[in-house]
Amino acid sequence: MKQAIAALRDFNRFYTQYIGALDARFLGNDMTLTEARLLLEIANREPVQANILQDILGLDRGYVSRIIRRFEREGWIMRERSSEDGRSRPMKLTPRGRIVFENVDRQQHDVIEAALLQLDHIEQGTLADALTSARQILVRATVAPPKEARLSLDVLDRPVWHALTGRQASLAVGNAEVLHYQPKITPFGASVDMGKVHLRTLAGLLSAGEEVWLVEKENIVRPSGLKTIKMAECLQMVALHVSDNKDKFSFCDLGKSDSVEMQALAQLTAPGPFLVDTWQLGGFIGIRAEGRLVAMAGERMKPGNFTEVSGVCTHPDYRGRGYAGFLMRVVAQRILQRGELPFLHTYSDNTGAITLYRSIGFVPHQTVTVTVLQKE
Repeated sequence: MKQAIAALRDFNRFYTQYIGALDARFLGNDMTLTEARLLLEIANREPVQANILQDILGLDRGYVSRIIRRFEREGWIMRERSSEDGRSRPMKLTPRGRIVFENVDRQQHDVIEAALLQLDHIEQGTLADALTSARQILVRATVAPPKEARLSLDVLDRPVWHALTGRQASLAVGNAEVLHYQPKITPFGASVDMGKVHLRTLAGLLSAGEEVWLVEKENIVRPSGLKTIKMAECLQMVALHVSDNKDKFSFCDLGKSDSVEMQALAQLTAPGPFLVDTWQLGGFIGIRAEGRLVAMAGERMKPGNFTEVSGVCTHPDYRGRGYAGFLMRVVAQRILQRGELPFLHTYSDNTGAITLYRSIGFVPHQTVTVTVLQKE
């Protein structure tokens, strides 16, 4: 352990100096490395909320705010109110900001390329493999609990595909190249890759007017025959542990006999796509009051050793009582007890939900894009 700590610290000292992290002017530009990285994240995720940048980079809120104010003064970014939430002001680059970003991005590419040209092909491959291995090991160290099996975070980049080719294969429709859940269960689908050819094949599994929901880390290129209904950035969050429930509510397991009530509650509160057979995804529990279902939560996608907490909703007349947080904790605790890790998705600008999920024990992992396509 001492040797590993010393080696990592020694490399940190070397690499921070190597990339110019200690310089006030990164690559000779009028910005620090942190500012350059923040500009990169805005460019890759725009439009994006400030709180998402803070979570992804692990930076202090005040520090991020100061950098963003500087970007606004320089005319590099603009902030517009979200059409879905008037309180939200996601950021995107201005034309001037795009020029600044592309200049810094090109400089970084050129510096790295110049360094690699000093190596032969074998040395370049060795370096690439070593850096990839180091990153994967360190990522696992921050996510996987000690003394438990190492988990692959890669499955969360494409949760639908890994769920349908893994533990939920029995719920899949399709073939080795394209898959989606059975139509009455949930509209999520995926293909072996997200190229136009395979997405066109996925469209072939749909009826006219039918939708397919994609959840992907990488951007997709929509093929002909499909039209985009909606695109939204979602924050993906993972929990290693769950805080204890302070409230004690009576709850019950939900199943086929409750499916009509479950769908009605979901239609009223819109937690996400919820169909007549969504209950088959399992793990649903609910709270009843005055003889009716007023709150529920359950499970959805199961990629690798992760299980998604989903279908969380509360009847408007019963909000503010802590039902959602209580049920989420129960569902997540059951997932953890099975030796799996709970994860979830929430819209990136849903600050209220993100605050709740943090209080339960979920921490941000990355952003993904939800795309809803409809067959024409």
